[in-house]
Order: sequence, then structure tokens, then C-alpha cells
Amino acid sequence: MAAGKPTDMTRKSLLQTTSVAAVCSIAGELPVFAREYRPIKNQQVKKAAVIWYSQAGNTRRYGECAATALSAKGIAVTASDYRDFDAGGIDAYDLIVAGCPVFYYDVPGNYKEWLSSLKPIDGTPVAGFVSFGGAGGNQHNTVCTLLDLMVEKGGVPVGAGLFGNMSTYPPTWSMGMEERILKYRHLPDKRTFDRVREFALSSLGNVEVNKPITYSKKFNFSEAVKGGFSIFWGARLMTGTHRIDRTACIQCGTCTEKCPTGAIRYKDYAVDSGKCIYCYGCVNNCPAGAVDMTYMGKKLTGFNDFTKKHGIALNNPA
Repeated sequence: MAAGKPTDMTRKSLLQTTSVAAVCSIAGELPVFAREYRPIKNQQVKKAAVIWYSQAGNTRRYGECAATALSAKGIAVTASDYRDFDAGGIDAYDLIVAGCPVFYYDVPGNYKEWLSSLKPIDGTPVAGFVSFGGAGGNQHNTVCTLLDLMVEKGGVPVGAGLFGNMSTYPPTWSMGMEERILKYRHLPDKRTFDRVREFALSSLGNVEVNKPITYSKKFNFSEAVKGGFSIFWGARLMTGTHRIDRTACIQCGTCTEKCPTGAIRYKDYAVDSGKCIYCYGCVNNCPAGAVDMTYMGKKLTGFNDFTKKHGIALNNPA
């Protein structure tokens, strides 16, 4: 097989493909046009980077699981939240795996900006994975967008993964719809982490046999409205109070650490609503319940409080 030529994924793969000549229906997939990727620069992976953006911890768990699977193959792996990753040397890796949650039907804007700011990674194999809560929404197209961002930098796509877990979206349970969340309380489970390992190792295998993947987006309503007024601005309009309760704050700095846009400063109890992207990371992760935030007049409780209330212990990879 010629170097750099894309091949179709099998029918059992998570991302299906269509041929150039395929006729797409409104519920079908966008056509895959012939794409020329740069040759994979090194089929022997010695050094890999697994990078993620994680709001409530699920994406981090999947990233760490993937990193462990690659490390077991004798690969030197750097596993990190993107904010702690030294991007200056990203072109030195033989494989880059990037992950994020599905955020309002899309790759989070802060993570998009970071990926777009990277230096060229010409010929570097790349794999993408996304986490999603409950039944999810637009996760297929989100992982395609994630791959697109890396391919635009010269990456060669070799893998894609979609991994479900219990939703971490506070307005859902705070508005009294707890059952929608609890239906998936068992996730992530052992099978989820087995699939993460399979994703990591199959991506590695595609590098070793010089086999890029071909992927395509699907027509659906979620893709059409992602990031639009009805999604992001709807959340902004329905959010009322957003402040730090000085009487409850323990000055641990978790809210500031978890905020991807620098919208919250625990030291002076300040919240910049103009910078807020409504990821609810501050509410979800505050150990003292000191982030006072309302949605449609209802006070939000965070993910940590929700799991404690229902006696849920999140699973970690074995």
C-alpha cells in the first residue's frame, strides 16, 4: 500500500465511511472526498503524547487509560491536561492522542483554540476521542472535528473513539430530571475502559502498518445548531447568579484551576461573566459548594455533590 493513502475503516469501527460516489440522504453522512495525507513520519512509535481537556474527570480517566495501554507496549508516554502540556515540543512525538468532552454538541472552544495554535506536526499520526454524557448528542461529528483540527496541522489520522459516561451537566439534575442522569450511573464501567484500551492499541497498530483512517461527518440537527444562539447563548440567558460565596469558600483554588477561560478568581472572589463559557467546571468541582450559580432561577448543585447524594463512586481503569 502506498504511503500516506487513506484506507476505509471496517464496518465495525466507530466511524463509518462513504465513498466519493455515494449519494447522501438528509439523515446520512457527508461524502468523503479523496484526501491526501502526508506520509507517516515514523512507523515505529517510541514517544507518544496523550493530551486532554477534562471538566469533571471522565475524559482525564480515558486519557490516562489510553496512556497506560501505550506505556505497556514500551512507549514513552507523556499524559497531561492540555494546560499543563509543553506544546513547544509537540512535533517531537511519534503519536499524538487528543481527547475532550462533547460541549454543546462540539469540541470546546477553548480546546479548539489551543489545538489551532499548535505548530505544524507534519506526518505525525494523530488519534482523537471524545467523552459524552448519557445518550449524548453529536459525538460522532465532534470527534471528526477534533481530528480535523489536528489534520489541519499536518497530522495523519489513525484512530477515533467515542466513550460514554454519566452526564455531568448540572442544570439537568438541578431542574429535577435526576432519572435521566442516574440511568447511566454505572458508566464508565470495565467495558468502557476495555474499549479505550482497544482504541489506543488499534491507533498504534494503524501507525505500524501505515494505515490512516478515513472519516466523515453526518447530517443531523445537532451539527447544524452547535455553538449557535440556541445552545451557548441559551445557557447564558438562563443563567442568573454566578458568584463565589465568601462565607463558604475555603480558598482552595479549585474553581480557578478548573476554569478554562480564567473567568473566576478565588483569591478576590471575582467572577467575570463575560469570559464564562458555561462549562460548569467551577460548580462541579468546588469541594465546599461555594460557587453560587442559578439556572432558570434554580440553584445549581455540582457533580461532586450529586454523586455523593446518590452514593455513586466513579470507576477508574483497573
